Amino acid sequence: MIKQPLTVDEVVGVADRYAALGFQTRGDLGQHFLRTLDAAHALLEQAEIPAGAHVLEVGAGLGTLSSTIATAGHRIWAVEKDERLRTHLTERLAPFGPQARVTFDDVRRIDLDDGLDLGSALVSIMPFDPELSADLIRHVFTCPRVEYGLVVVPSTSIQLLTRLPDLVVEEVDGIARSSFWPPAPTVLRVLAIGRRSTCRS
Repeated sequence: MIKQPLTVDEVVGVADRYAALGFQTRGDLGQHFLRTLDAAHALLEQAEIPAGAHVLEVGAGLGTLSSTIATAGHRIWAVEKDERLRTHLTERLAPFGPQARVTFDDVRRIDLDDGLDLGSALVSIMPFDPELSADLIRHVFTCPRVEYGLVVVPSTSIQLLTRLPDLVVEEVDGIARSSFWPPAPTVLRVLAIGRRSTCRS
């Protein structure tokens, strides 16, 4: 996997820099930002995305995971609801040109069928609100073009997701609360999600 060189900002940590500037995260969005590129690379490796596949990221935030996905050669559609991040996220993904698309909206209001390829993947750090994260995942998988996913969610989201009859949910790893700013308020899990009829072996 190709890894982009660390810039000074990323050695310091973009999320930590925002914290130092007094940026206020939004609790209503379950907002927490990934602090390191190493954590982003680890998630991408676990996702096992085929070369060049189209990836949807819900809650792109500061773009740490988005830019890692794009650097690896995948096309990324980064969806973010917080308009305060528009300038930062747009500029961070601009070097990838048409390979990176950025949309500022609630993913539940977006026509995903019109923007994704068949066999697309969801790779996201979901909001750290169990019910909201489960609802967003459920919504994304109503789009038949999304085949599978790898998501970071609060551990209590697992019970909500396993109630969805069309999805297969498998816990593949955990991730440290300290990998995020602000630190996650609860235990987190990394989940692989597939459709019951097309789940990858």
